[in-house]
Amino acid sequence: MFRSAKYIAALGLTVVLGHASADAGSDRELAAQLGASLPDLVVSEDYRGLSQATMHLAGTQNRLGDTPAACKALSQSLESYRVALVKQTGVYEGAASSVNDDSDGMAEVRARFGCARI
Repeated sequence: MFRSAKYIAALGLTVVLGHASADAGSDRELAAQLGASLPDLVVSEDYRGLSQATMHLAGTQNRLGDTPAACKALSQSLESYRVALVKQTGVYEGAASSVNDDSDGMAEVRARFGCARI
């Protein structure tokens, strides 16, 4: 549970910092660059980096108004973070939360990104 709280805090910070971007043209370019970097992160099994990149991608897509893509990236970020924790600690814990759960933190993240609860 403590890990989830730290992750939610990191999500909030990333969302706030992510809104400092310049214009839509640079956001489109950034989204393309981030998208192109994802396969390399998967192949190298850098799941923490993958989580950070997909979170950044989610913020960029959100600023571009592409809510479905932002929500998909947000979900991928959470899953990559879980894989990174297992890889780092060797301990598998079932998912305590998801983008679609009813916790206050996830509800706030969904609201910031405009993600519908499925």
